[in-house]
Amino acid sequence: MKKLLLLTFLFSQMLFSQSDYFNGNYTVCPMPQDQESKDNYKLGIDCIKANLYLGGANKLFLNLIKKDSTFCDAYFFAGYTFRLSKMYKEALTFYYIADSLSNNKSIIFKQNLAFMATQLGAFKLARKKFDEMKQYFPKSPEGYYGIASTSIFIGDTENGLENIKIAMQKYLENGISLGDEIYFTQAILLTRNKKYYESVEIFDRLRGNITRNDEFRMDYAYSLLQVAKESKDEKLMKKAKKMFDKIEDKSNLTEAVIAEFK
Repeated sequence: MKKLLLLTFLFSQMLFSQSDYFNGNYTVCPMPQDQESKDNYKLGIDCIKANLYLGGANKLFLNLIKKDSTFCDAYFFAGYTFRLSKMYKEALTFYYIADSLSNNKSIIFKQNLAFMATQLGAFKLARKKFDEMKQYFPKSPEGYYGIASTSIFIGDTENGLENIKIAMQKYLENGISLGDEIYFTQAILLTRNKKYYESVEIFDRLRGNITRNDEFRMDYAYSLLQVAKESKDEKLMKKAKKMFDKIEDKSNLTEAVIAEFK
């Protein structure tokens, strides 16, 4: 399936505890103390909250940067308005500067930077930021979950399985229920690690929108096929081929994989 759609599914568990920050209740770096700067910062945030005049809001934050080049929050919200305007490379640049200026004080900066990096295929940068989240915010599950999710694309899926287990434990410790996205990520990692019985058990339980995308269908079908072959279960074999037939875009599949379902 398309990478961006898969990433949206994988990272939808990361809800980012941002409400206080996005309400303007605090800043990470000191804000310029003149009234005009305070008013413009609040106005920019109000535009974001209303999803209106994002171009104007972006200019407000850029002007704040011109006034004080150390004000990391202005960089962050300039990046955020760039992202909302689908200017992703610009968003990545401003997120990166905001995170650099923050001296590792904000998990929100690292979350948004890492997610933006994954969208642009900069998985090494994303992984670095998720590692920093583990280092500086060890009680948060999201650094661990980010590493697990990016391991699907980087290829170190054993590392991904180790981190998804820790992430699941920490989500529960923080009173956060485990969404299907967590189990989806775990099932993909199990498939890639040839733990087909375990992955099938998880895929069987998933429901809703996650089951209607090609990554789900491919990994589920492949795991089903391997279990069917080992157990010599013809019924399961038919189920695997039926699931494979539902894959809408097979252009990214190798000839070897396609041949297994013929």
